[in-house]
Amino acid sequence: MAIAQTSSVVKASSKYQIAIPKAIRRKLDIRPGQRFLISERDGNIVVTPVPADPIRHLRGILSEGPSVTEELLAERRRDLEHE
Repeated sequence: MAIAQTSSVVKASSKYQIAIPKAIRRKLDIRPGQRFLISERDGNIVVTPVPADPIRHLRGILSEGPSVTEELLAERRRDLEHE
């Protein structure tokens, strides 16, 4: 198992809480109250920050590919031609 560039060993408290080291908080701009998705993958714990505004975060994610709107309009034109 490779260790990430920014890594630290932390200890779970009696309430199973862990602290995110300062270097990682700064690097990822983690703020108090921020939410995280905790999941398990191949025996590892994966901690993923949840964006404050998921819709804004996903805006433009498909901008590199073909336009869904254009595809739907073209399909509708084809349908109208065959009616």
